[in-house]
Amino acid sequence: MLSNYLNFDFDVQGKPVKGFCMRIQDDFHETYAVIVEGYHSFCVWLDSTSTWRSSKYTNVEPGILERIIGQLSREEKTEV
Repeated sequence: MLSNYLNFDFDVQGKPVKGFCMRIQDDFHETYAVIVEGYHSFCVWLDSTSTWRSSKYTNVEPGILERIIGQLSREEKTEV
């Protein structure tokens, strides 16, 4: 299980991206609310097949979403 809170601050194609992920209660999946400055919040979760999923209406560039999930995945590996 990942920690309950993860800050992030990185660039994607020269665009600064800042925000955080916060673990939220979900009885079925490991789920995080994602807050990114300048975007609507959304959720990501690790499903039963160990695949990261995102909310239906996630409206961030694919590179940003990939980077956030990559950081969550690295955190997960370091805590195992």
